[in-house]
Amino acid sequence: MGKFSQSLVEKVAALIEEDNYTITEICRIVSISRKVFYEWKVTQPSFAEALQQAEEAREEKLRQRARQSMRQKLEGHRQVETKTTYVASKDSDDPYSLVVKEYVVKEKYCVPETSAIVYSLSGGYNESKGRKQAQAPSPLVITVDSEKTKRDLERLQRNLSEKKGSC
Repeated sequence: MGKFSQSLVEKVAALIEEDNYTITEICRIVSISRKVFYEWKVTQPSFAEALQQAEEAREEKLRQRARQSMRQKLEGHRQVETKTTYVASKDSDDPYSLVVKEYVVKEKYCVPETSAIVYSLSGGYNESKGRKQAQAPSPLVITVDSEKTKRDLERLQRNLSEKKGSC
C-alpha cells in the first residue's frame, strides 16, 4: 500500500489531468486503495488541492480541444490520409522481410458545416443551465472559399431574416 508523499500526490494529479484512467485504475497504478484515495481527499488538504487543480487543468484542455474542433467545423479544413501497402521482399531470404509496394497520400478539403455555423449563430449551448437557451447572437464574420457554402449561408441568412420579420 502506498504511503502518502508529495511525489505520490504529483503522480495522481498527473494521471487525473491526463484523463485516460478511472479513479480505480489510478489507485491500482499508484498502489493505493480507493478507500485510501477518498480518505486522503478529505484528510490531506494538499492532496485535495492537487486533485482540484488537476481536474481544472483537464477541463480547460477539454474546452480548448472543443473550441479547436468547432473552429475546424466553422472554417473548414484539409484532411490528409496516407496508406502504405507492403509486400514480401523478393531480394531477401527472410520470408518476413517486407518492402513498400505503394504509398498513397490523399488530401481533401472538408467544407464548413452549416449546422456548426447555425449553432454558433444561435448562441450555442449554455453550460450554466445545462440546456440550450436563446441568447442574442453576437456579431460574427465568416469568410468561406466554397461557392456552395456561400450560397448556403446566404440562404440561411434570408431564412433567419424572414423568421424575424414574421414574429
